[in-house]
Parts: sequence; structure tokens; C-alpha cells
Amino acid sequence: MKSFLEEIRIRIIKYATDKKSFFETIIRVFLAEFFGTAMLLFIGCMGCAFDLKHPFPGFAPALTFGLAVMVIVQIFLHISGSHINPIITIAVVIFGAMKPLVAGIYITAQMLGGIFGFGLIKLLLTEHFTEVHIPSPGGNGTIHHLCVTQPNPYISPFQATAIEAITSGILILLLCGITDKRNHANTDSLPLRFGFAITGLASASAQFTGGSMNPARSFAPALLNGIWSNQWIYWVGPTAGAITAALFYKFLYYEKPEVAKPDELQELDEIGDNGTKA
Repeated sequence: MKSFLEEIRIRIIKYATDKKSFFETIIRVFLAEFFGTAMLLFIGCMGCAFDLKHPFPGFAPALTFGLAVMVIVQIFLHISGSHINPIITIAVVIFGAMKPLVAGIYITAQMLGGIFGFGLIKLLLTEHFTEVHIPSPGGNGTIHHLCVTQPNPYISPFQATAIEAITSGILILLLCGITDKRNHANTDSLPLRFGFAITGLASASAQFTGGSMNPARSFAPALLNGIWSNQWIYWVGPTAGAITAALFYKFLYYEKPEVAKPDELQELDEIGDNGTKA
């Protein structure tokens, strides 16, 4: 009992005296993921807003999301790794490059950031853009709720889940290839490459599932619009695809990267090991 209390006392002293390694580091990466995901929802969903009199081409939302990712990766890559997506964080944990405690901080920041970013859209745009009535022949039409991902009515929920799983798996394989030290010579212009990869995957799947590949991206519009039908697809599909792809690459191809992590991530790994920096 005495040794246990002594350990508690030591940890309290550590937390109080080593503020940068704990509080400041957590705040740095939390805010990077928070604002990165907020920017993703704000820029990307603004690209999904349209006026029926002057609609954008069908590929415009996918391109907007892809270029938003490019901007965010350029800003935050060296701070938090610029995950801005829970499935990327999960994949990083699978590869042993992040502790579960740190992953929980990341995912919390991503979810809250997504809500904040989409909340700004709801605040700044009128219902003319966020809730558009789409007429249909011989019927009353439907309401287009901005940025809410829903499966195409002509495919089943299983098919939609499979599409989200496959496209998310491809995204994770891209991440695996980028971090593989054998591919180091081919990873220049990383933000641009990653952004256009998102554009390609979202363009291909948008008409079937909305091209989400990101639970945080789908959760915020569902929450703030109060539309939960089929929301499970955008959690189950991307998560299953990410886990499958990460395990596939890890056991068949992966070699531990020799690239140094940002200082913030190294410090958080140490915190995740034993609750404080060694």
C-alpha cells in the first residue's frame, strides 16, 4: 500500500513539474487535430452547398474535399501527423506508432473539430443552401440536407458499407505506402498527392455513398441536422476497411519506418506508456 501511494505521489509531482511534456503537448496535438478536422468540414461542406439555379459539376465536392485535405496536411503534418480522420488514427495504432491513450485524444479532437467546423457552415449559410428542396417527377421531391451522407436508394445498406470499406481500405493502403521507408523516394509533394488521392476516391464513390471514408466527416452533419438513418454505415464500413487494410499491409509488407516523428508525438508516446514522461 505504501509503495502504491508513493507511486501516486511521484506521478503527481511529475505532472506538476513537467508541464510541457504533458499539458502543453496534449494541447498542441489536440488543437491541431481539432482545427484540422474543423477546416475539413468547413471547406469541404461549403463545396457541397449548391443553388439549384446554378449547380456545381458533380465532381466539385470531391475536388473541394481533396484540396482541403491538401491544405490541412501542409499546415499540421509536422505537428500532429494531420490525421483528421479516426480511421487513420486507428491504423496508426495498429502499426504500433501510437498508444491507445493518445489515439483517444486524437479521435476526441477530430469529432469535436468536425462539429465545430460544420457548425460554422450552419451559422454562416442560409437554408437556401443548407436545406435545398429537390423536385422529382410526379412526387413531392426530397430535401437535400447539406453534407449529410446517405447511400444511394438503388443500392442496399450492405453494398454501401462494402463500398465505404473498400475505398477506406485503399486510403489506408496509401498511408501505408507513404510511411514505408522503401517508398521514401516517391513521397515528395505529400500534401498534393494525398489530396488528389482523396479526390479520386471520393469522386468514384460519391454517387453511391457520398464518398465519406471518415466517421468524423459524416458524424457532424448527422448530429447538427438530426438525421441518423444509415449513420452506422459510415462507422462500420470505414473502420472495418481501415483495420483490414492495416493488418493486411502490416503482416505482408510492412517495415518499421526510420523517419522521426514530430516532437509532440514522441512525447505523447512516452506519456501513453506509463502516464508521464520518463
